[in-house]
Amino acid sequence: MNRSSTPNKNTHAGSTLIEVLIALLVFSIGLQGIASLQYQAVKENFDSSQRSHAVWMAQELINRIKANPDGREADSYNAAPDCIAPPDCIGGECNGTEMAAFDLSEMFCQDSLIDSSLEVTCNDADASDGLTCSPNSDFTLTLQWSSKAVKDDTQNITDDADSTLTIQKFEQVFRP
Repeated sequence: MNRSSTPNKNTHAGSTLIEVLIALLVFSIGLQGIASLQYQAVKENFDSSQRSHAVWMAQELINRIKANPDGREADSYNAAPDCIAPPDCIGGECNGTEMAAFDLSEMFCQDSLIDSSLEVTCNDADASDGLTCSPNSDFTLTLQWSSKAVKDDTQNITDDADSTLTIQKFEQVFRP
């Protein structure tokens, strides 16, 4: 028998245990990075969705304010919505104040924003003469909501701690 044709056991040795452990460590670090990236992407997507919805709600409410001159002159849009018993204005039998209450309940009672608040103010309102808004008033609409966005990446986020929520704000000045 020829010894040169016999394979050498040292050239066909398998991976050592140390090589397998190092490969497993590198693989697990990579998976942790991917999981962290996925978590961050989901969180940012949620915040982006909240911002988009808030801007849509603000624009929709501005259009409703423009369509209701009696309600805006009476400053009826700067009230908390009545989600329990809102007025039924679908038939068109409401005055301006009732229509404003209906608009607010339609916009905010099915609210998907977290802890939202709304303020609509006349920029030139004068309480001394008894008039709250003139027909040509500029209005400021301020919509605020809580977001899971953080100010810096070192802050941890937990779903049960409200202290990690930050306040987001959309503000627009408009003239109806």
